[in-house]
Amino acid sequence: MNKFAAMILAGAVCASLSFGADFSKQSNEELIKMAGTVAPADAPDYKIEIHKRMKTMKKEEAKKFHEQLEEAMQKNTDSMTLKEFRERREAIKQAMDAKIKTMSKKELKESGLDRKFNKCGMHHDHDKKHADQGKKQPEPKGK
Repeated sequence: MNKFAAMILAGAVCASLSFGADFSKQSNEELIKMAGTVAPADAPDYKIEIHKRMKTMKKEEAKKFHEQLEEAMQKNTDSMTLKEFRERREAIKQAMDAKIKTMSKKELKESGLDRKFNKCGMHHDHDKKHADQGKKQPEPKGK
């Protein structure tokens, strides 16, 4: 039975890779909830959809949306170990690189993937948080 389940899962992953995920039908709230949990193979399509939506928003609305995405990503990845975090980041980097190789310069620019970005789509402070995980913080002076 486990082999059958593994075959079904492998088939689903292959289908996802060949067709890509369609995030256009998701609400902004659903996209926010997904932050940090999207399968690495679907991360490029997720980032493209986020970019498309932010382009249509007013500056303040886009800023608030981005902040909500960052908060959700932080919350959804806080329980990851440093090893899991690094593995996820590397898998997303590979998926992003593979997607970028299939795009023309015009498509790349329109997609938002042409910008320098943290390969896991996370804020640099979040990356630092995981890097510092497990290190003992110094005691405040005066105690």
